[in-house]
Amino acid sequence: MVNKLFMEIKNLLADLASTLILGKNKDAANLALTLSEKSKDLAEELGK
Repeated sequence: MVNKLFMEIKNLLADLASTLILGKNKDAANLALTLSEKSKDLAEELGK
């Protein structure tokens, strides 16, 4: 589960970076929100 979350976060970071480079701020905000949720999930998994 932890490896899956790491991969999802890595992909979200790549998507977020490319979205910001392209200047799509609304899309970037949605990606940042998803990234935050996945980071929280990862922290909870690591805390177990």
